[in-house]
Amino acid sequence: MFFCKLKDTVNGVRTLCDLKDGEKAVVQCLIKSQGCHLSKLAAMGITPGTQIEMISNSSGPLMVLVRSSRLCLCRSLGKSIVVE
Repeated sequence: MFFCKLKDTVNGVRTLCDLKDGEKAVVQCLIKSQGCHLSKLAAMGITPGTQIEMISNSSGPLMVLVRSSRLCLCRSLGKSIVVE
C-alpha cells in the first residue's frame, strides 16, 4: 500500500523526522496531506519498502541516503514519510 490509512496515522507512528543521524529505517507508507508532493517522493525512489538512512537531521533540511543517492528533503516532506 502506498498511502497510510487514517487509523495508521494516529499517535505512535515514527516519521522520517524522528530518525537520528546514522539511523536506518524502512518506509512503511506515505501520509497523504494537503500541500505534500508525494509524486515527487516516488520519483526520488522513496516508496514503501525502501530503506532510508538519515545522514543529517540537524536544523534545516533533512539529508538522507536512499538507494545509494543522497537527497535533501524539506521537513514537511519528511513528516509525510512513515518509517518502521
